[in-house]
Amino acid sequence: MGLRLTFFTPVLVLSLTIGKAQQSNSLFLMHRIPQSNLINPAVQIDCPVYVGLPFLSSLHLNLNSTGFSYADIANGTGNAYLPGLVSQMHSWDYLSEEIHYSPVSFGFMYDNDQYFSFAWTERVESKLFVSKKLMSLVANGNTQYAGNGLVTSNPGINSFYYREFSFGYSRRLQSDMLVGAHAKILFGLAGLYTRKNRINIEIDGLTYNTDVSWGPQVNVAYPLSVTTNAQGDVTEVSAASFSPWPFFLNFSNPGIAFDFGFVKPNDPITWSGSILDIGLIWWFKSTSRFSNDGHFIYNGATPADPTDPNQYIDMLADSINNQVQFQYSRNSFVSLLNPKLYFGGTYKVTSQLIAGAHLRTEWYPGRPVVGLTLSAIALAKKGSSFSLTYSVMNGSFTNIGAAFNLGGESFQFYMLTDNFLAPFYPEKVRNANLRFGFNLFWGCKQKKKKLSFPTTSGEGCFWTWDLNEKRKHHGVK
Repeated sequence: MGLRLTFFTPVLVLSLTIGKAQQSNSLFLMHRIPQSNLINPAVQIDCPVYVGLPFLSSLHLNLNSTGFSYADIANGTGNAYLPGLVSQMHSWDYLSEEIHYSPVSFGFMYDNDQYFSFAWTERVESKLFVSKKLMSLVANGNTQYAGNGLVTSNPGINSFYYREFSFGYSRRLQSDMLVGAHAKILFGLAGLYTRKNRINIEIDGLTYNTDVSWGPQVNVAYPLSVTTNAQGDVTEVSAASFSPWPFFLNFSNPGIAFDFGFVKPNDPITWSGSILDIGLIWWFKSTSRFSNDGHFIYNGATPADPTDPNQYIDMLADSINNQVQFQYSRNSFVSLLNPKLYFGGTYKVTSQLIAGAHLRTEWYPGRPVVGLTLSAIALAKKGSSFSLTYSVMNGSFTNIGAAFNLGGESFQFYMLTDNFLAPFYPEKVRNANLRFGFNLFWGCKQKKKKLSFPTTSGEGCFWTWDLNEKRKHHGVK
């Protein structure tokens, strides 16, 4: 019965082999890059109009592990060392990847106070989550739980490919505070959603027999061919033939999401914050649900040979294959997005140097993951800016990032990473990401006029200037 191994063995295998990277912390305070509005919808652009260079507006790549790096578990041998993995884990750990591609984006100042924006983004996001208790059972055998047993939840994979159309609005209030929101229409293209269900495991104190009660459920949104036997149990699953046009033009799995943010200029600290991805997707098309309500038994003590875990994994997989039978249905399902929260502040050291700090929290399945980033941002007078960041995230203290945008009057190239050491020590890092793109501007360039920063509470950013400063900047009397 190949289905059971197809869905559950990869959870163990991937948890042993992936673990390199994440986030977009360096972008949060880089307000001269229009894409910073993606993670704080209150941010307004420096120029009257910006357009992301078609098909090259933004590309964001992201990987991370919350508990360990490859070097933590390889034990210098190139093979997974399970006790090393378990010793580094939290009660739950996650391996994540993100690919965000924005072929179209633009924004414009409607007047001195109101800003509108739009972005079309293709998003591929995956999270693999695994329990430390289960990994300890695999690494050290079942004798450690004899007579007591354990209660935990199943490992799983949540992986989605969806399209996002984001409509943004930002407004300056009379207090000079900026508030903004995104209303986002979503369309799911493909998904794999493993429900996090309770597992009860009992270990007999005399025979060491393992009795597992578990009701796994896996939801898939993708064309599948499923074969069942006379009892209705699934015997084989395979992917149907791939048709590009029906796949990429699929608008049958709708969703909705919202972002909210603010920027509050103050003396001496400018505060800003946002909450992102409050939403969900309803999956109706090409859906498959595989579920089971029951238990299986593993007879005898399990081996605890950390140098050769494959034998134990194979034995356990055979027991699952022989005893766990899956039922199949075409039921629809709902998946929630992972909310993210940013909050921080900046302090103007000089007219061209800003110090900043912010917290980032993302709600993973089961628990929040929190990180802290410190920033130093230098502002050039014609729109360019440069930043160095230091982040503590995912239990790692070796995340040195950098960001820059070149240009800003008519054309801009930008690039950001939260850990530029990742390419040099890939086996040791837990976080790595990269974002870059190109933007075009209209209305910024001042002919025969030298651009200078105001001496008010701003940091050289258009969104902190008062009405007279904006008019003077654009040559309006």
